Amino acid sequence: MKNNDRKNTMTLVEMLEIWAEKRPEKNAIIFHDKEINYGKFNEQVNRLSNFFIENGLKKGDKVGLIMPRMPELIVSFLATAKAHGVAVPINFELPAEYIREICKVTSLRFLIVNSNYLKHVMDSIPASLQVSIIVVGERLGDGKLLHWDGILEKGEVVNPSLDIKDSDVVYLNYTSGSTGSSKGAITTHKNIYYNTIAAVETFGLTYDDIHLCMFAPFAHPHELFARALYLGGTIVLVDRIYPKSLAEAISNHKVTCMMGLAPMYENLLELLEHKDYDLSSLRIPESGGMYTRMELMDRFKEKVGVSIMPVWGSTETTGIALANRPDRVLIPGSVGIPCPSYKVKVVDENGIELPPNEIGEMVFKGPAVVSGYYEDVQDKHRIFRDGWYYSGDLGKMDEDGNFYFVERKTGMMKVAGLKVYPMEIELVLQDYPDIKEAAVVSIKDRLRGEIPKAVIVSRNGNELAEKDVIRFCKERLSHYKIPKIIEIRDSLPKTGSGKIDKKLLQMECV
Repeated sequence: MKNNDRKNTMTLVEMLEIWAEKRPEKNAIIFHDKEINYGKFNEQVNRLSNFFIENGLKKGDKVGLIMPRMPELIVSFLATAKAHGVAVPINFELPAEYIREICKVTSLRFLIVNSNYLKHVMDSIPASLQVSIIVVGERLGDGKLLHWDGILEKGEVVNPSLDIKDSDVVYLNYTSGSTGSSKGAITTHKNIYYNTIAAVETFGLTYDDIHLCMFAPFAHPHELFARALYLGGTIVLVDRIYPKSLAEAISNHKVTCMMGLAPMYENLLELLEHKDYDLSSLRIPESGGMYTRMELMDRFKEKVGVSIMPVWGSTETTGIALANRPDRVLIPGSVGIPCPSYKVKVVDENGIELPPNEIGEMVFKGPAVVSGYYEDVQDKHRIFRDGWYYSGDLGKMDEDGNFYFVERKTGMMKVAGLKVYPMEIELVLQDYPDIKEAAVVSIKDRLRGEIPKAVIVSRNGNELAEKDVIRFCKERLSHYKIPKIIEIRDSLPKTGSGKIDKKLLQMECV
């Protein structure tokens, strides 16, 4: 099924019910040795949704989700949507005070939690919050807690008859908080629909595609299932993103599409040097969240037979908004051109559009861009202005309309008054043969204001000499861009979505 009529949007509820009726026996979700077809998928969603309705969930009530990548997460998300509720996926890795704040701000009516995180959650919930807790997995608690299996055994399987509109809020997509406090982007069915069809048209996705879904369950969770749900495709979930787990999933289930980060593809290649896996089914390997080097793309194409597709997306754009295409020549360093339904431009500090090749802030507009943040008027007016979303990402556009990510605005430093973009230094460091990962942050300096510090990880445990790294940089960078401090570590801290946690690294330098 493909719907190119921009006037006829679809809700997530409609997508599920259409395929449950048309192709009930087709696999919707594969998780380890467990397969759930569209018919059973819709039945499970209905059982939970009807439970919510019978137990007083009203339109706009919030349902918290604290689960890893597992079928119950997707069922819970869609059941909340069917019951006219608003899903609130919460990062289970957050400290108790952060979870407590999200629970308090959203006034959760229900909270669905995996038993592995129950103790942490119970320590995090505000004492004043009247919330019904549903436990997935091991039966724990004192009898006051509800259990997933019991609810699904008794729930009604008929489709609820509520009128779900594309303008209805379907979930609060909490940002990673990499540049400040976490904020809940108000995401509607319409936002998800337009982002989904943008991806479908950009990559030529079809009913037959099998999607390996590795998104963090609390970061863009709709991207675990939305594309497959729209197309009637199949979702392959993995609870671990180790190279062997990914290679086995691709090989065993003939995965055709996946979204990963550059280090994931790097680690896959390292695995393939020691053991053969059949990855020939892979057609669209997307790479988002960080810069993807051309050298990595070339090696991946040589080994696997298909090019990695760099993309750019955000919470506020409901997913990818810039992407390379399978039918276009890959431009080194580019994150592609605007996806269908997105308008993108590069502006200066006054919001004036800049000419090609000048660095400024990338701003976005379109029906997939969210309207603002939940109960956060200040940021809404600062970040969403005149119909445009100001991303906080610095970039540029060339004469052919290709966009390039340069750096977060907050990451740019000034060394003796001169602008320095950490990513430029990081790319040079990553070209050093024995460096696997690198992150550059700023250090306060009395003489120059700021100076760059590089935190690096060696490749395959190779020894690194600081003087050799600095010599390498001197041959490739202006003198003021050369890292003045180099720290070698065994690993770099990562966020829940797998990106290098530069906020944490920067805080260590304060």
